[in-house]
Amino acid sequence: MDTLALRAAAAFLASDALQGRGTGSEGGRVTAAYLASECRRLGFSPLTDRGYEQDLPLTQATIVPATTSIRITGPGVDTTFAHWDDFIPDVATARTLRGFSGELAYVGRAREILFRRSDLPPLEGKVALLRSEFGRDGEAADTLFARGAIGVIQVVDDARRYRLFRQTRGASRLYLGDSTVRSSFLPPLPAVLAGPRMTVTLYRPLTGVGSGSWNDAYLNGLAAGLPSPRALPGWRAEVRVGTSIQPVRASNVACVLRGRGADADRAVMVSAHYDHLGIGVPNQDGDSIYNGFSDNAAGVAMALGIGEVFARERRDRDGGLRHSLILFFSTGEEHGLLGADYFVTHPLWPLDRLAGVVNLDANAPAARPRSWRIAGEEGSALVELVRREALREGGEATLAPPSPGSDYYPFIRRGVPAVFFVPGDGPYEGLSIPTSDSLRSALWGRYHMPDDDWDEHFPFEGLGRYADFATEVIRRMDAAYRSSSITSRTGPGGSR
Repeated sequence: MDTLALRAAAAFLASDALQGRGTGSEGGRVTAAYLASECRRLGFSPLTDRGYEQDLPLTQATIVPATTSIRITGPGVDTTFAHWDDFIPDVATARTLRGFSGELAYVGRAREILFRRSDLPPLEGKVALLRSEFGRDGEAADTLFARGAIGVIQVVDDARRYRLFRQTRGASRLYLGDSTVRSSFLPPLPAVLAGPRMTVTLYRPLTGVGSGSWNDAYLNGLAAGLPSPRALPGWRAEVRVGTSIQPVRASNVACVLRGRGADADRAVMVSAHYDHLGIGVPNQDGDSIYNGFSDNAAGVAMALGIGEVFARERRDRDGGLRHSLILFFSTGEEHGLLGADYFVTHPLWPLDRLAGVVNLDANAPAARPRSWRIAGEEGSALVELVRREALREGGEATLAPPSPGSDYYPFIRRGVPAVFFVPGDGPYEGLSIPTSDSLRSALWGRYHMPDDDWDEHFPFEGLGRYADFATEVIRRMDAAYRSSSITSRTGPGGSR
């Protein structure tokens, strides 16, 4: 892979000029126009006669602190908590960004809900108190909703993690104004994230501890002694959420390079979200632009580089892929996979003619990776193809189930084979484990921070290796699945 081209694309996408590529922002719109121009330059065609961009009907809801609060009442307790310092509303839809009120019931962790549903207390009309956040176990929210819960308080008892959520979520929420779109990420009921100070009060009926410091050591001690799920009679939460709303203009970008011969009516897709967090909470240096170099300027640069490789091969009379190749650049990923969910509901290419999706997101290796983490459906032909390719090249591979953390997940829900692979935790090629870990911590520690910046000294050889691996995966998909699709074992509609 031409690392100079990767450098140029990533440098522009992560520049301050694009103001963090916030969904619906001017920087986001400039980025979409740039990507459409790049598709045109590479010789890729638009998927419809309306051009390269797919408009999304978005609404921005800004939280109004004066009318947003949580009141917790119980034996000897009546305390009101403030927005931002003590809690924030989670990402949401138009239907779920609202207040709720009811008696509390402790439900444990999200993963415990999925595997030990019989332990849950009665939840009809109750506010579920969840230890930690849903994270990759978002399907637990479906269980709580089905059991009749009216809202969720997710306890984030680590102060640093709570601050990261505040920075990530910011002061507003975006959601799709199309009721036909089913979210792959957003919970089906209203939810808030409670910070450490509020956690002390929320844990009181579980531990019997009445007061204390809210530092991490204290909270960890509280959490260690939490009981099994149970009703909390006499304890109530009253959540108020005030917002002001306005429409927002944003778009996905998609283009196609037509394949050769009988397989051209089927496509392999490369997906990479181009949005990031925009302008948000300043860090200690006063930097408020969340540039998103690793998440996901690097992924977009790789997708463009892959497109360049196959466009060049297609210009040869007998060269190029037999399948068509789609480059899909989504927006709104950081707000809950909005662009990908919209695409699978209103596809610009028939979903049953997608042979598979390769997703690139949130990882910029600082050296040449040898190990890979592969997320996708266990036993699927596509996951197995990627695993075999890693082993064929002398690397290592670990497998993980699909989760709603990136844009491949909506495709899996709709029965489209999709895979998400990133460099693993093993040592980089030619480097020791301590050196590799040091490089990873220095760079990956900037995730969702303003200093996830472009750096002219960043070693792009690793990103080139990542792109080369993805390119070879696509070649093998094209060769192995001619005139057929890679069968997915999840039917239309998926599990959420």
